[in-house]
Amino acid sequence: MKNILLAAVCILALSACKQNASQNIEQAKEPADNTAVQTTAQEEAPKAEEVKLEYLSQDLATFELYGQVQSVTYTEDHVYPVTILFDENGKVTAIQKILSDEEKENAEFSYSSEDGAIKSIQFASDDPWITYLGYEKGPGFKAPSSYTASNQTGNYTEETYHRDSTGRVVSIDVEEAIHFNVVEDNTPLTVEFSDFDEKGNWLKCTQKSGDNTFVKLRAITYYPQK
Repeated sequence: MKNILLAAVCILALSACKQNASQNIEQAKEPADNTAVQTTAQEEAPKAEEVKLEYLSQDLATFELYGQVQSVTYTEDHVYPVTILFDENGKVTAIQKILSDEEKENAEFSYSSEDGAIKSIQFASDDPWITYLGYEKGPGFKAPSSYTASNQTGNYTEETYHRDSTGRVVSIDVEEAIHFNVVEDNTPLTVEFSDFDEKGNWLKCTQKSGDNTFVKLRAITYYPQK
């Protein structure tokens, strides 16, 4: 059920930490003094406080994306890739499941009249499964605090996020129900982010639950700066 949800929505309430994206130096140009290489890399790396993490719109906050993002594509083993497209104002224009090079399926999504955030997403091919997003109340743009995948007839998986002082997700509580009966042996997920780009957006997310490991990758494109 979890993988169905990840394929349908590809949303984690993910807060990018401030980390340099260019930590490697071309080995082909490696000088004899390795210490010099390390010093140069450290000098060129932007300091954490120099990366301004600020959501430009509520839709970008929903997918926890910093900067003027044009598109983001999520990939994961055994599920179809999902691409989200944004206009220059950070508004979602399409959420697409990539079935093949030639075929894409557009999701239906709706907004909350209360806070203007995306509240539900559904692919017709996943019917009757639908994903509902939850947000904490308060001013400003908000990343989701939870999401629930439900078949609307008593089966659901709900994930609730726990964050550190920087707002980054560190663990996820999972509740699953089958025929309205809650499964009692759900193991919390731990989350680790890596491969950050220059905007502070994560490109790799690793989730662990017991002996199981799930890796999700993001590819992000940005609008050219004017």
